[in-house]
Amino acid sequence: MDVQGKRHISLSPAQTWEALNSPIMLRACIPGCESVTQTGPGRFEVVQQLEIAGTRTRFSSSLSLEDVNPPHSYVLRFEGNGGNAGFGLGRALIALQPGADGTQLQFQASAEVGGAIAQLGSTAVDGAVRALLEDFFTRFERNARGEAVLAPTGMVERLWMMMPPWAWAISTLVGVFIVYWGLHGTWGTV
Repeated sequence: MDVQGKRHISLSPAQTWEALNSPIMLRACIPGCESVTQTGPGRFEVVQQLEIAGTRTRFSSSLSLEDVNPPHSYVLRFEGNGGNAGFGLGRALIALQPGADGTQLQFQASAEVGGAIAQLGSTAVDGAVRALLEDFFTRFERNARGEAVLAPTGMVERLWMMMPPWAWAISTLVGVFIVYWGLHGTWGTV
């Protein structure tokens, strides 16, 4: 699965970089996130509790940052495991560029999923990932502006609450990987 996109963040590149690398901010923006722990320079562990196919599943993910170029770009490598629900692994490139009113964030990611999640089909998985990314960035932008994100108020947040549990898992894993990747790699030629 390949995902790419652009987002406008109304913070400077340095502020965006700092926020995207804050375990506190990431925990607030990732639905179902129990913890984001830095385990070493450029290494993180993420734990999420999600409901997949009617069963609560805990996902554990390892993230490592490569080609870090603060506050411009990085490459994120990720591996996530949800036990019987399945797994995901891949890499993402994230770049921050100054814009007129803040920062242009660009991301490009590729990932593979396996297990029960993969059996849902690529169309369903891709849709879930795109919904997660939209939800993550909506929460990120609101938190960056100082707004608390407690209850679903927008259409995307309401849809997120109605999404099947497997969609949450895939979307959340890919979203986390893309964010970490986008802030610590180089954008260069792709």
